[in-house]
Amino acid sequence: MLLQFSVTNHRSIKDTATISLKASKDDSMKEALISPDGKKELVPVMALYGANAAGKSNLIHALLLMRDMVCGTYAKPLKGAPLPQEPFAFTDAPAEPTCFEAIYYHKGIKYAYGFSFDKDHILTEYLYHWPNGREALIFSREGDRFGFRENVQEQITLAGRTADNRLYLVSSNEWNCAQTEKAYQWFFEKLMAPAGIEKPLQATLTAIEKGGRKKQRIMEEMLHADLGIRDVLVTGSKERPDILAVHRLADENGKETEYSLPIGQESMGTQRFFARIGMWMEALQEGAVLVVDEIESSMHPLLTRHLIEMVQDAAINTRHAQLIFTTHDTGLLDLSLLRRDQIWFAEKDDISMQTDIYALTEFSPRKGENISKGYLQGRYGAIPFIGGTAAWEG
Repeated sequence: MLLQFSVTNHRSIKDTATISLKASKDDSMKEALISPDGKKELVPVMALYGANAAGKSNLIHALLLMRDMVCGTYAKPLKGAPLPQEPFAFTDAPAEPTCFEAIYYHKGIKYAYGFSFDKDHILTEYLYHWPNGREALIFSREGDRFGFRENVQEQITLAGRTADNRLYLVSSNEWNCAQTEKAYQWFFEKLMAPAGIEKPLQATLTAIEKGGRKKQRIMEEMLHADLGIRDVLVTGSKERPDILAVHRLADENGKETEYSLPIGQESMGTQRFFARIGMWMEALQEGAVLVVDEIESSMHPLLTRHLIEMVQDAAINTRHAQLIFTTHDTGLLDLSLLRRDQIWFAEKDDISMQTDIYALTEFSPRKGENISKGYLQGRYGAIPFIGGTAAWEG
């Protein structure tokens, strides 16, 4: 479970921006809250609103880049290879380091992991945990200087094998370091995100091909979404699967006939829902953190709402999964769907071009307040300025 994420100097985010999934004192929808330890309460869903180009997607990009530097595309750079830094560009000053920090729970233990880097080097890195409710250092790093609390001699050896453009969390796990293993696993096992259509689609196809309860759950959700699909058949190869959606039609006498349609001929909204539902079910089953940019893309608002309600429903979300998403859909600004501490905003300053991230709770809205109306009226900022008629004159 993710408690907090912070980013500094990444794309339009210059100063430190932080999102927190810690539940506020709001007593509404308490049944939806999740807990990593039976004491601290977290929200299962966070929505991030903002105008186009406000920087909300940059926050999502930062979180996923952190994951990719731990266990993805950028985890094992060749010695001397450049790092994927994208610092704030609207300044004449030399580029400052980019910093990421995640505070999260994995297998009942709280961790705080962060690092800073420039184009060429990992500059600082640290990992703390709270094994008995008290903070303890696992390792720290400043340049080529490392500090350890346990298994010191072995970790000094591993640090010596860590190139200056690689994270120690990564290299130590390659050598099966017990002190860093669980902290690494969270990034690898629990932080999920769809990338285009292909990645989430594969999760759906895998569940269908396995059959049994996993396929049954997906078909139940397809029927619940009222897409008219009664079954899905998958043939062909893994690289080029042929996916057929089975529809069942009844004539005037009630006789039913099945017809198959290639999934590519279904509506874009149906294709999007079908592609995502497998990853959604996987995240719920694994208790993962699912990160989605523009959740409403090509989907009917009711389908989007249903996907969110699944994560909000304690009877479905028994493994304490979380969902973080960006959106423009003001229909989701509904206090019967989301608590006030689950709604966040991204706003870009027109002069400095910097993105500011802040929560709805900073405005202390009333319980019965129409959040959607207030947002569109500009009460909370984070909306585009559409003014003037110059484009229509002359």
